[in-house]
Amino acid sequence: MGQTASHALVAAADLQPPLAMGVSGLETELGETVQHIKMLGSTRFMKTILCKHPKEGQLVLHVFMRPVSMPFDVTQQIQVLRTQYTKLDGAQRLLSHTQVISDDRAVYILRQHMHNNLYDRVSTRPFLSVNEKRWIACQILMALREAHERGVCHGDIKSENIVMTSWNLIFVADLAPFKPTFLPVDDPAEFNFYFDSASRQYCCIAPERFYDPGSSIAQVLTASGINGSYDDPRLALQPSMDIFSAGCVIAELFLDGNPLFSLSRLLQYRKGTVTAAALVADIPDKQIAALVGHMIQLDPTERLSAAEYLEQWASIFPNAPLAAYMDQASPDVRMRALYDEMDEVDDDVCEITASIACANVRNCSLPSSRCMGIKVLMRCSRGAMRGDPDLILPYLVALASDESPRVRAEAIIAIRDLLQDLQLLTPINSNIFGDYIAPHLQYFAGDASVGVRCMVASVLGDLADTAYFLTNGHSAYEALSNQMRAIVGKLSFDEAEVKHVLLCAFPQLYERGIQSLSHIITYLNDRDCWFLRAAFFDVVFAASAQISRHASREYIVPLINLNDQEVFVVISALRALLRLVPQMSPAMLWDKLVEVQRFSKQPLKRGAHEFTEFVLANARLPMPAQTARLALEISRSTADSEEEIMQMMASNEAPLASAQTVQLREIGAALKTVFLTPIKDPWVSATEPRVGTKSTTPEPTSDKWQGVAEEGDRAIKAFLRKKALELELPQAPRRRRFEGWRPQGTLVAELSEHNDAVTCAVATGSSLFVTGSDDGSIRLFDGTVFRKSAVCRSRALHVLGGRIVSMVYHPVLDCVVCSSDNGSISVLRPRADELVELAKRTMVPGEYAVALGFAKDERGVSVMACTSRSRVEFMGVADLMPQDVVELDPSLGRPTCMASDGSTLAVVATAKGWLQLLDTRFRITLKKYRHLMSHPITALNMYTASSILASTASGDVSLLDLRESKWPLCVSSRSMQELKSNEVNRKLRINAMALAPHMHYVITASNDGMLRYWNLDQLSQSFVINSSETVPPYSSYELDNTVYYCENVNVPRSPGSSRNQIGARLANDVARAQATNNSRPGGPVTSVCILGSPSVMLVVGLQSGAIRVLL
Repeated sequence: MGQTASHALVAAADLQPPLAMGVSGLETELGETVQHIKMLGSTRFMKTILCKHPKEGQLVLHVFMRPVSMPFDVTQQIQVLRTQYTKLDGAQRLLSHTQVISDDRAVYILRQHMHNNLYDRVSTRPFLSVNEKRWIACQILMALREAHERGVCHGDIKSENIVMTSWNLIFVADLAPFKPTFLPVDDPAEFNFYFDSASRQYCCIAPERFYDPGSSIAQVLTASGINGSYDDPRLALQPSMDIFSAGCVIAELFLDGNPLFSLSRLLQYRKGTVTAAALVADIPDKQIAALVGHMIQLDPTERLSAAEYLEQWASIFPNAPLAAYMDQASPDVRMRALYDEMDEVDDDVCEITASIACANVRNCSLPSSRCMGIKVLMRCSRGAMRGDPDLILPYLVALASDESPRVRAEAIIAIRDLLQDLQLLTPINSNIFGDYIAPHLQYFAGDASVGVRCMVASVLGDLADTAYFLTNGHSAYEALSNQMRAIVGKLSFDEAEVKHVLLCAFPQLYERGIQSLSHIITYLNDRDCWFLRAAFFDVVFAASAQISRHASREYIVPLINLNDQEVFVVISALRALLRLVPQMSPAMLWDKLVEVQRFSKQPLKRGAHEFTEFVLANARLPMPAQTARLALEISRSTADSEEEIMQMMASNEAPLASAQTVQLREIGAALKTVFLTPIKDPWVSATEPRVGTKSTTPEPTSDKWQGVAEEGDRAIKAFLRKKALELELPQAPRRRRFEGWRPQGTLVAELSEHNDAVTCAVATGSSLFVTGSDDGSIRLFDGTVFRKSAVCRSRALHVLGGRIVSMVYHPVLDCVVCSSDNGSISVLRPRADELVELAKRTMVPGEYAVALGFAKDERGVSVMACTSRSRVEFMGVADLMPQDVVELDPSLGRPTCMASDGSTLAVVATAKGWLQLLDTRFRITLKKYRHLMSHPITALNMYTASSILASTASGDVSLLDLRESKWPLCVSSRSMQELKSNEVNRKLRINAMALAPHMHYVITASNDGMLRYWNLDQLSQSFVINSSETVPPYSSYELDNTVYYCENVNVPRSPGSSRNQIGARLANDVARAQATNNSRPGGPVTSVCILGSPSVMLVVGLQSGAIRVLL
């Protein structure tokens, strides 16, 4: 608007007519009745109204009332607005006016209404995170870039004019070319009239827009007259003016709504009495502070364009998902786009993705889209938002009341998973379980769908464990437990399916004092539901360690009825008896041994195995002769079918000798001499020579024996099996090449054949090594060629598909077993120029092996696969056919890794910091351990026969004594301050460990790109392998009988030390990766192994897909 006209309008503002006098002209022009909703703003210059149009919906109406005291021509201003609308047609980030209407009383400017603006959003919960604020700042610059490229300047950028969607997609609105470009510095009346619309006394106007009396600008304004600013380019808005205003808005965003300038402070800044550095010093984000400081420079020529700021500061802005910019798409389409990008979500965009999902998930019309939204939210909750339920939890609770039972069930499971990820409760969330979760669970327990009620019953145990852990069992938990008892009581009178699921959660509910033993005993009264009775005994089997001896003798054992008509109930009862044997008195055991004799006259179709196991568990006690004979006949049987076994049981009708004890010779047990035989290659027949051997007779190996009994009763076989597996054979001599070896870090070769992160690397017994990658390929390399060339190619390629997640090598069988996240498991034999596939198996959809290992029993070598569904499955190594399954405790967390000694035991670790010890001979879980810092465990390695090394996501390696259940040592790449405060540093996450045979050192590979050598015998000899200049000194302390040894990263190493120089090429790559937060290829080290031939070398796999071989 012309500068001279602006002075006249200020003087005539108080004489403007009432607003109602001009509305009739608007309705005449639109041809529809416009409904007035509320007044959004009222200043002397312009009124802002929220109104509703019958066809267009809600609109924002700006009304400029013509002054009655003076003639005022607005033709030129209207033409400028319409020209601007034409220029901005198709703009993505600018919310321009859609219509300008003028009559003799007023001028009306209409645009689309947006519910939120930036000024209101900054002070609304949940508060914006740093990454969300950075994304909004990026969008403001993108909008300015778009406007300036179209030759349009805004003229009045402030937080009220930045409107936004519910998922924080912003639009710059209310462009003001009709407002004056320049304002007098000695008269604030014009500033207050045009720009201080909210009376907040803050100013975002560029300092060059204020002019002094007698200045060149004042002279131009005097000479130009009314409307002169539209004709004289010296009086036009400039892009640099918008840049300054945008910098003020970004500063206000990061200062939590506090403005950077008031009018008086801006004028001081214009005079130079206040510096830009002092103004931005309070901005906590220093990178943003540097950006704002550059944008608000006094000299407009020093400011960059919006495009240049986006280019030069690109590294600080997050890459939001594509769905964030789909403002015209339906919620279902937007949610599908988010779901497709879910695997690419990283910590920088977790909050952005969660905001988009929360804003759209309830508006999706398809139940499948809402289920996708729940999965996206859970993916975000496991990233940078872990431990913060404020944003996601209310939406999940709302979705648990959805009209679709499928969505309700998914939401209940997601609520459970979200709460399990919490590490502590903030003061504001201290009563989240009692005041928020439990009341909603009571409502969900009355759901109309049986499936949803079953889902509620299934999560009660996990929620009780989580609440007990987070509240430390204090009074808050007592209040919650009372509410959960009411929920359990309500579900206990539900249908049989719901009671069955509730019964499965009994071990957890019983441990937390929510459900009593006497309560579930009533389930045995339901004679029509055999699966409830079977589940009762299965639960007793699972919770036997928690049930006291008194409760077992007085309540459980008398209720075990072996005369049930349903065979599955009897089998479950036998399993429960087997677990309760240590808690039963001799008299009780005798009674049950007498009771099981009925199987000789009433044969079962199944259950022979459980019967004989129960008898053998009591082999040291006197027992009825008939029972012993029956068990022996079953153990001797070589029948192929279970029906023949049961016929033998039915034909045995010898009279009961209740007082007779059993001697082996008296009942005809044949005692045989049994020889121990070595393990044979399962893929080579007895007459077929193995490739690469000179004789068809396998050579015995001193350290790999297996007990096999040709015949004899089951007790003798079990005894021989135990002795064969417990043989203490002499250990293989240490290889001299590993003794005294210290990695130098010298680069020998670089291999760049994988297209994605190298997740696995194993060395074979020769000079070969095998690698697996996220690109689904497995490659074979030969270490002998590195002597000739530093650039080599793989010898063989095998494509398994998906992402390779685990790989393990068996030295005797000379085979590599690998698994992929698509469910495939393959057994490969590495040869000189090929990888021969010996066996392959695909698991059920949705399940895959996250870790692999080997076990040994009388049947030979077995493959252990720890799956994504918290199970350890045993398979034959020859054909990968399933043998046994051990169910892990899912409440301990998602399995992440596994280690085994190849013979008798295995240890499985979880993402919650738990370790479970398994006996691989009898396929049972023995003990569980909690990591001393409760951090997610990323890798496991057997250290000695009774100890194991566990690395964590925070950069620690801890030694666990399996027998004593103690943690004697912890070495860490964190500083002592971080270690003592248990502060998690994700950049130090250890991805892999490598140990040499019989050596006392371990190599760790971390997210920070460093390879660390830890000497566990002499900790002072530890060092960072690929540290080109310094080796960080180490410090130690002892707490609770655990020695902590950590890097002191703040103290540089003395310049005189020159231990362990490394290859310059690897060091430079690591330094560059650290400088860019590991965002460039070649940053984090994802796998490592030690190759023993032709010389000791390190094989290092990188996230970029490269493989480097170091001395």
